[in-house]
Amino acid sequence: MPKETKPQENQPEQNVPPESFTPKMMEAEEIKTLLTWEAPSRPFKKKDRSYYTTIAILVILLALIAFLASEFLLIGALLSFAFVTYVLAFVPPHNITYRISTQGITIGEDFYFWHFLDAFWFKEKEKQKILHIQTCLRFPAQLMLVLRDQDEEKIKKLVARFLPYVEVPYKSWMEKWSESLQKHFPLENIHR
Repeated sequence: MPKETKPQENQPEQNVPPESFTPKMMEAEEIKTLLTWEAPSRPFKKKDRSYYTTIAILVILLALIAFLASEFLLIGALLSFAFVTYVLAFVPPHNITYRISTQGITIGEDFYFWHFLDAFWFKEKEKQKILHIQTCLRFPAQLMLVLRDQDEEKIKKLVARFLPYVEVPYKSWMEKWSESLQKHFPLENIHR
């Protein structure tokens, strides 16, 4: 009776056909940095006095309503929200290194493989061009890369080798509602 040979558990498969690789994996055979640049870690624009005044008035009114309803935990959450809003608007972000390679994208110290990323598009925020990349992960659901002085077309060609480009990204009802609220009730004085 012939003996059946059992494959070693620690040995990888030797005969993997190239058809089983996805295009992203085929491209990543040679690890190479395609583009590197340094830019702020988030979009930033110095806010004027009207922004801080509006935030303070909103928090005070909501805290007063929460106090009358004896919701002290909500008051604490509102004060925490006001503090985070103040810090993000007042403290400028530090510069980090962004890197696009054949294996994925590096943002500062964090690395994301191409097969965890889904689609990309460009948007402008705080008068800065931003590359948005949708992920397949629960957190972060979206990556934002500040382009600063990088050529948008060059980055589009590089990233389109690995991910599909979306001209008009899908917006959930929450994003639509948020943008509408920002448009109709701005926190800054837009007449200056």
